[in-house]
Amino acid sequence: MTLKVPLIKDMATEAAIPIRTAASPASTAAGTEYTPLSDISKSSDCYVEETDKVTPRRSSSCRVIVTIVMLTSVSVLLAATAVLQFSGWLVPFLRTSRSWLYEGTPLPQGYCAAVSTPLPSIPPMGMSAIAFASWARKLVAQLTPEERQGLTNGAGYHRGSTSQADGFYVGNLLAVPRLGIPSIQMQDAAQGFRTTDARMIGQVTAWPCGLAIAAGWDTNATWHWSRAIANEFRKKGANVLLGPAVNVHRIAANGRNAEYISGEDPVLGAGLAQAYVRGVQEGAGVAAVVKHFVLNQQETGRMSVDSQADERTRWELYYPPFEAAVRAGVAAVMCSYNLVNGEHACENSETITQDLKGRMGFSGWVMSDWWALSTHQGASAGADQDMPGNDGFFSDSSLSTLSPARLDDMATRVLTGMSMSGAWTGAKASQCRVGCDCDPMLYGANATSKEHASLARTLAANSAVLLKNSRRSLSQAEGLRVLPLQPGERVAVLGNACMQKPDPEAMVGDFTRGDYYVVGGSGRVLSPHTISVFEGLQNRGLHLSASMSENLEEVATAMRGVDVALLCGGATSSEAIDRTSLHLDNEMFLNKALHLANTLGVPAVVLALVPGAIVAPWRHGAHGVLAMFLSGQETGNAAADILMGSVTPSGKLPVTFPEKEQDALWPCPASWPWTAAKCPYTERLRGGWHVYDGKPVAFPFGFGLSYTEFEYSVVRDWSAPASGSDVRKLTISVRNVGYAAGAEVVQLYLRFPHEEADEPDMLLRGFRKTPVLLPGEAHEIILSLTRRDLSVWDVNLHAWRQRSGHFETLVGASSRDLRLCGGFEAHGKVEAMHAC
Repeated sequence: MTLKVPLIKDMATEAAIPIRTAASPASTAAGTEYTPLSDISKSSDCYVEETDKVTPRRSSSCRVIVTIVMLTSVSVLLAATAVLQFSGWLVPFLRTSRSWLYEGTPLPQGYCAAVSTPLPSIPPMGMSAIAFASWARKLVAQLTPEERQGLTNGAGYHRGSTSQADGFYVGNLLAVPRLGIPSIQMQDAAQGFRTTDARMIGQVTAWPCGLAIAAGWDTNATWHWSRAIANEFRKKGANVLLGPAVNVHRIAANGRNAEYISGEDPVLGAGLAQAYVRGVQEGAGVAAVVKHFVLNQQETGRMSVDSQADERTRWELYYPPFEAAVRAGVAAVMCSYNLVNGEHACENSETITQDLKGRMGFSGWVMSDWWALSTHQGASAGADQDMPGNDGFFSDSSLSTLSPARLDDMATRVLTGMSMSGAWTGAKASQCRVGCDCDPMLYGANATSKEHASLARTLAANSAVLLKNSRRSLSQAEGLRVLPLQPGERVAVLGNACMQKPDPEAMVGDFTRGDYYVVGGSGRVLSPHTISVFEGLQNRGLHLSASMSENLEEVATAMRGVDVALLCGGATSSEAIDRTSLHLDNEMFLNKALHLANTLGVPAVVLALVPGAIVAPWRHGAHGVLAMFLSGQETGNAAADILMGSVTPSGKLPVTFPEKEQDALWPCPASWPWTAAKCPYTERLRGGWHVYDGKPVAFPFGFGLSYTEFEYSVVRDWSAPASGSDVRKLTISVRNVGYAAGAEVVQLYLRFPHEEADEPDMLLRGFRKTPVLLPGEAHEIILSLTRRDLSVWDVNLHAWRQRSGHFETLVGASSRDLRLCGGFEAHGKVEAMHAC
């Protein structure tokens, strides 16, 4: 048997190193061929077959050869070890090699032909988790041991494979027809329904990434985005959506930051996570899975890095988005690859059992990331499900040491999560049975639509962040700004990033390949309908000249006689690999082209298509700067909508763009094999955007310009909490005092009493986005603070404790643009809000 070993796939779904047998569909990625020892021919020169014996013996003539081969093999292994370890890929390879030995849960005899009985009536959505757990326990009591184990161990991955078998989803749990329990079909969802097979390309929408949605700072838009994605899941036969990804950014160069909707702040993440879960579950009846729990902040050495953060830091900075998802009723939580304070995240009883299930009150189930378990201790530590199920850690024999009560609890939690998500309500319960008849939906159903493409365009435009918009003549205090572009203007569109067209057929076999529209890895959605920036600007009333080449002579030719030059730059990122730089890919070209534009007297705009934070030393030579986080198939149309003024930009940065790379935190280095790389979070509570407190930055957290201007005023000052409530409220008015229609994001920050020295200078405590306001129109915003907002995590009480003293409240358009200031005593008088 020949094994083909392509480049690393994933881990959140296709992890580590995908291996296919010769009988499996051929891999589309080139790889090295290996032959298992068991398949070496016994008739080779180094073996002599003995009569009537099965076991061969070595001939004496080849012992020297064998010795040489063994020594050579050791040398090659050591060299390969160094190379693999450098990239952080050795540990995934070693751990995933267990899949050579084990089979996922097999289909029982007669499984596909079995007639399903009606599923017992599920409590209506909105009932307490207790009601759903009671329903689940009654069902679990009727399960056989094999059926119970089948709910805790994945199926669809054969022995020797790290990608699912044909007809299976990224994750699969078998049905129990005799009790009416449907099968469970899971798919990744960072930018929509993940296209794991070429047959899916064009059938689903490539949506803006999670970080783009975070730049919208809009819980309502997040709800519509997640519901639309989940509706596509339904049409493709999936009932579990592996999202949202909510890890708060710690490392600016993290290869997966584009997936994480929290950006650099837990409050932003909490607000969006809650909206996401409700859009998926209440809006579409699909189960949501919040991930990656917890402290999964880098891809470098992600299987062995030991994230070391104290209890207070975890609760105040990294837990809140997960807590919000739990409050929204999320069906499941996915534990991550890394270690947390010395224990693997999926085998960490403190974070899973004590914090998540105990103190947060999570009632659903905890699934492992794909091949994230490292020992048989996961179930006893609190993990309820091993995915994808072919590593043997949740086999019958492995689970035999658990108490019957723990086994029942694991199955109960799976049924509780599925039932309370709405995924098994009514007709949704039995769309297809995985392993039997899901192929037509999985590979044939068209789940996208014109309406979804339109929504994707709207979301991308509303998430674009205008960072600079100077007068066309930098020497003039008055005059036309460079954006929006005016109909009839002559515009040079320059740089290959403006023209990039993805090749989905080529990309489908290259797991880590991303582009300026989608992130690489398990979150990627490939689409043949992607619109480039140049295509988006066509037929918009402009006279375009273009140069895809970055040759300066050709650029100069394209610039001659134009009114504005549009220069595009970009950066890519992928799961499994952290970015090596925060610079744009074509920064050298941008610098030279901007210098040329200034020499020719042509105002220039830079459009940056990015997967996260960047440095922008070229910004000083640009008249305008617009940033779009990986925005999917409608990137070009959405960019044109902003550049032409059809949509007024209203996005705000969910991350900081630092002044220089050295100001950012960088990944902890990968470890030598079989050892954990210690990664202490020495910044403690000053992570996220607080890493840059007191430092100059290019563009701060929360920053974003508009084509109009807004005025803030107080309507009603902070109220004291009403009887029986702990909520304080502030009402402000936001008025559009400019000349274009637009929306504004209002941000509420809080300074703790001076005695609380451990807290950062100020913390985001709330945000609201106005509707689009016409010139002269005003809108009232209510901001609130609860007792929790005024509290810190007490490591002695293991609970929240409200602080006393004077709190300062600050309302503004960014973390460094504060408009209204005031405050109150925790148990006393209010300092009236006033202009800062």
